Amino acid sequence: MKKLLVIFLSMLLIVSATACSKESSGDSKDKKNGKDVITIWTYPHYRENAEINQKSYEQHLQELIAEVEKENKDIKVEYEILSWEEGDKKFDIALNSGNPPDIFFSTMKPKYIKTGLAVPLDDYIDAEDRKDLEQFAIDNFSIDGKLWAISQWISIHTWGGNKALLEAAGADVAKIQKDGWTWQEFYEISEKISKMTTKDGKKIYGFATQGKNEETFTHLMRNNGVPKSVTEDGEFKWDGEEAVETLSFVKKMMDNGVMPKETAGLDEQKVIDMFTAGETGIFGRTGPYQVRFNDNRNKEIDAGKIEGEKIDFALLPFPHNEGVKEVATGGGGGMWLFKQKKYKGDKHTENAAKVLKHITGTKSSITAATLFIPPARKSGQEMYKDLLQLNTDNGQFIKRTLDYVVPGAKLDPELAQKQDQILNDGIRPKFQGFLAGELSPEETVEQWTQVAESVLK
Repeated sequence: MKKLLVIFLSMLLIVSATACSKESSGDSKDKKNGKDVITIWTYPHYRENAEINQKSYEQHLQELIAEVEKENKDIKVEYEILSWEEGDKKFDIALNSGNPPDIFFSTMKPKYIKTGLAVPLDDYIDAEDRKDLEQFAIDNFSIDGKLWAISQWISIHTWGGNKALLEAAGADVAKIQKDGWTWQEFYEISEKISKMTTKDGKKIYGFATQGKNEETFTHLMRNNGVPKSVTEDGEFKWDGEEAVETLSFVKKMMDNGVMPKETAGLDEQKVIDMFTAGETGIFGRTGPYQVRFNDNRNKEIDAGKIEGEKIDFALLPFPHNEGVKEVATGGGGGMWLFKQKKYKGDKHTENAAKVLKHITGTKSSITAATLFIPPARKSGQEMYKDLLQLNTDNGQFIKRTLDYVVPGAKLDPELAQKQDQILNDGIRPKFQGFLAGELSPEETVEQWTQVAESVLK
């Protein structure tokens, strides 16, 4: 009897050890149906629009999930559509507690990598996948030679113009879209536009931009040879002659009536209103999505739904200073892969990677196409080339821009926090003072450099 009891206890220990082993290696099977449950958190990128037969982002996601579940009978996918207001906070709480979802949509954030819970994707994508992704999509989500997310699109920042006004000022729009233009070439064209008036006798500005933040200055600085305000090694770069020169260029445009003197008080919507009213020839920033907005506006004018003049809209590159290489600015959101602090096992991670690959594959490019933004996948661009109008002049410009768009700085969490402090305490208020005429270019650079040096010391 005693011998049988020992045998029984030994078997019980073996079973217990096996169970513990399964739990520690991540037996994440849904006990109800025996499937491996993969969780996705993402955002409501667009809503359903029955008038134009447009499905919602959630409907498109559901279709992709149904496909991956059909192909993988052992996988069950659960998703949550987060709110734009609270989503990032909810994810940060989950990540900090060690229990993030398996897949999460986000921009490039090095702080995720620092937690040790983000999973690099290099072991889960092959050479064909890499070849299909635009180089920017890979560069944007790579740190230390590892790929951390798969982009679904590339958000290209551009300027936009009224083609009729540009041509009236002597501009060769097709050439500008193809070859770019210098600050001087841009200035000469925009100055001529600023001498024109609308049918109602109102002044037309050559260029208009919002003055609530320094974004346009950032674009001009990148095209004056300074791609970052703060580098990855903590060096402040907006402290030199290039910054003074760039501010002086903006000041020249305001002083000469090419830009509104009240730029400091303009927000993005006001600038769009000025453009649609024919009160500015060039504005920024905008992007490929503006092509569809303008098309829809023209259709509404034709249908008598709204009043106004139709506009032949042209996407335009940022001008670059003489002797400086033209640089495009862009970004992009993508799907990240995460593990949990209580590891669910290699098989679970492999299944999550399998789901991630499918929901960021060629068919997922419908998301980018619906938003009228170039897909990160070349195969997706080809699949939706008609919807994206890639064979038009604007479309060809978008494709050209994809070849020279450069990622921004990828700062570690501590340095990113310091950059935010420099921005909020130095750059933004001093730039506002500059636009309001309270500070000269030299004073502006000197004052925000003092703030930067005190923060970075």
